[in-house]
Amino acid sequence: MLPRDSFFVLTLFSTISLNGLAVESSSLQSVRFVPVRDARQEPVIHLTNSITFVTLDASSPISRTLYFAKRSMYVEQSFVFACLVNPQNTPLKGIALCCRKNRNAADLQCPRVPEGKPHGTITCAGTEFSYDSSEYTGANFSIHIREKQQFKDPMDGLFRCHVTDNSKTTIISNEIEIRDAVYYIRQLQTRPSNFITVVPPITHSEFPRPFFCVDDTSREWPVWMSTLSDEVGTILWGYCEISSPVNAHTCVQGHKALPKAVATTYVNGTMFLTDPSFLSKREVAIVCRDEDVRAPVRTFAGGQIEQVLMITKGLSVDTTSDYVQKLQPLTELNQNFTFIYGGLPKGFSLNALYRETETGCSFQWSKDGADVPLSGAGKFSYQLPLVDELLLDGTYKLTVVSKSDENDKLIFTFVINVVRPPEFTDMHCLPRLFYVMKGNNFTTLCPFISKPEARTFVGVNHLEAATAVELRRMLEKEAILNKKLSQLDIDFGVESIAEPPEVTISVNSLQSEQDFDLSVRLTSPFGGSRIFSSLKVVPVPKLMASPVESSCEEDCDTVPFNVSCSLDPDLVQQWQQLFDVTASITWVVQNQWSSDKWDPDGIGRFFSIPNLDSSVLSVWPRGYPLSSQSAATNSTQMGDSTTFKSLKEFIRENAATEGSGNVFALSLRCRVQLFVHNNEPSFAPPPGPKMRRGLRQQLPLSQAFSPTAPRLLYDSSWEPDSTLVSQLIALRSFSPDPQPAAANLTWIVAVVIALLVVLVVIGLGIWLYTRDRGETYMLYDKERAHGNDPIQEMKETEGFKTYQRQEEQPIASSRYSINDESMHVGSDEDGELDQYEEWNFNNGMGLVKTPIITSTNACGRLFTCAANVCCRATDFTYRAVQSLQLLRLATDENI
Repeated sequence: MLPRDSFFVLTLFSTISLNGLAVESSSLQSVRFVPVRDARQEPVIHLTNSITFVTLDASSPISRTLYFAKRSMYVEQSFVFACLVNPQNTPLKGIALCCRKNRNAADLQCPRVPEGKPHGTITCAGTEFSYDSSEYTGANFSIHIREKQQFKDPMDGLFRCHVTDNSKTTIISNEIEIRDAVYYIRQLQTRPSNFITVVPPITHSEFPRPFFCVDDTSREWPVWMSTLSDEVGTILWGYCEISSPVNAHTCVQGHKALPKAVATTYVNGTMFLTDPSFLSKREVAIVCRDEDVRAPVRTFAGGQIEQVLMITKGLSVDTTSDYVQKLQPLTELNQNFTFIYGGLPKGFSLNALYRETETGCSFQWSKDGADVPLSGAGKFSYQLPLVDELLLDGTYKLTVVSKSDENDKLIFTFVINVVRPPEFTDMHCLPRLFYVMKGNNFTTLCPFISKPEARTFVGVNHLEAATAVELRRMLEKEAILNKKLSQLDIDFGVESIAEPPEVTISVNSLQSEQDFDLSVRLTSPFGGSRIFSSLKVVPVPKLMASPVESSCEEDCDTVPFNVSCSLDPDLVQQWQQLFDVTASITWVVQNQWSSDKWDPDGIGRFFSIPNLDSSVLSVWPRGYPLSSQSAATNSTQMGDSTTFKSLKEFIRENAATEGSGNVFALSLRCRVQLFVHNNEPSFAPPPGPKMRRGLRQQLPLSQAFSPTAPRLLYDSSWEPDSTLVSQLIALRSFSPDPQPAAANLTWIVAVVIALLVVLVVIGLGIWLYTRDRGETYMLYDKERAHGNDPIQEMKETEGFKTYQRQEEQPIASSRYSINDESMHVGSDEDGELDQYEEWNFNNGMGLVKTPIITSTNACGRLFTCAANVCCRATDFTYRAVQSLQLLRLATDENI
């Protein structure tokens, strides 16, 4: 138990700390540990005679180790564990100090601070704490040690605090390990005594010679005691020169400290005298004492007067004695030291004691197989250099070889492990409070460092597991308590390949009533680290009246109309009370004009918002009606006409989209935005850099730099749910443009002109095709018109000769000679002209058959004459006739 006076001192201090926090309170409550001014953040802290007061707070992201390293009898020391949270509007449900005796202990004791008792004491793991508590801000747990105060048990253990708020959310701090080195050192009974221990001459084989100030009681010390510097010890060793008889008390009064070059001291009160020459040069007595009492505890000399306890002779060396025959180790050949990063004592030395032969020996210090610099290296010790502690990690060896025998050697091995308790390098990877919109995912990466490798545990509320499968199985068993939470789709793992390694956590498609506390804990044999967050699922907007109900396809812009976008009032109240979130509605026309930026002389002439919450939009297709005075003013500004353009015309002329002149429908989109009025919650940033730039442009500069300005949490423009998006848009078709009466006549004229053009083109094509071929038929008439007779001219030519039929070669088409007066002219009816059917142009044309006269021209070509009309037997005529036949055949096929 602590005395009452010290308790009152602590109460005063704690009350000041509790009331001195400057943490803003808000309607939105989430419990979290808060940092305390002047709290130490190092992983290892030592309370000594010079550092007598230390405060550690529960907000630290790492576990820490506190040493009560050194304390003189007349020094007071204090330690405060500040387990304080942000001020709450409602009383906390519980505050507890939990502890375990060591890291291997599984049992956890959690004594709670009694309700209604803000001050008192509480004991955990055998260590008594005083506490000052507040039901709104937490508690301070403190230890105060007065002058000369002794404890029956060490103040050892691992301690952490638990705080539960009104919503039954429990937060847990990282552990603080207390190591009470002062208790173990004070177990060395250093009672003052004038007794003189006479030591006979020391032989060579006894060096290094041990001296013990107290009986050995260090065998029950914990392992970590060996990692402390010699400076934490309370036993001092010295010597006094003996020139005349003196007692032990006089020797202590004038003693000098033993040089480190001739002596090696340990915290447990043992000293080894390593240099025999120190005794050969002078007569000295060696004395040890407690640093708090200037009185001898033990005195070692070479002779005394027993009756009066006077020193008459100093310590000496037997020069005639023998040396050892082989090297002999006095300390263990293999030693291991484990230091927590940040806690390795400055000037720490590795000590190796051995006895050597008369010829002496050689020695060499090395680290990881490489020789170390001579600086700091001695025959019996090596002082670690002042460099980064991680660089000191490794295996050190001292190799001692006898000069008389190379096979006689000793190898002392020291393994130094510099460990790092697990620590998250990015504490913001898991914000204290995080908002997730319903249906969205939560994903985070938490990098950490740890040496050695740490184990990872992820927790949901009070459940915690090392694998995602195990955690989901545990959640399924909790279905009776929370069915929604039992369906939580959570996955996590550790990316060990990454540098530094990362804990990856993903929770998919969060739904309503899936709020939970998420924690990540790293643990190793040398410490741990814990971070946690409260995930809150914010419902998406729910519409009572949606714009899609106002969609229209016919006669949509003839008269003014209203479009409604009304939110569920219960949901709006829930946003405000549970999340400190408010909703805002704006209207967007054609995805271009937003109602918060409408130009009253532009697009704003056609719209009005009659209520404060902007849930109703009034649309005026012909413009908002103005008073007569306002109309006259606008008439003067607009020109000599008071007729405004319609909404349809305005949009077609001013829309920024491509092809805006062909806009056939009015698009009215209800844009719902949710704003957080608290700077505590975190949430996912807007999707995409383009959207973020747009948001920055919308916020005034004063809000952009204000930490308390409303922050945009949700915008229906990002909504991935296509069903909800479709409900937020009203599409109203524009009336078709009226067609004048003259337009039909113009269309008919255009068609007629087009047909005429087509006919002219066809006729011109036929004429161009046949213009040279019709001249053969018109040749006779043209020649007659010029006074020529082509038939007569043909007869008069020498080339025109009648064909004289020979009797012996009758022609199949006639039985008579052409010169026979009784000639009978046949016809094609009796088949006589079948062989000339190729040249009968009247066949098949429905014409009367005429007599045919057959002859040849000068060229030897066959030609025909019909109805006393003969063609000139020229090559030109032949070609003309042949072309005319082909044309007629083509005409018959078309018909």
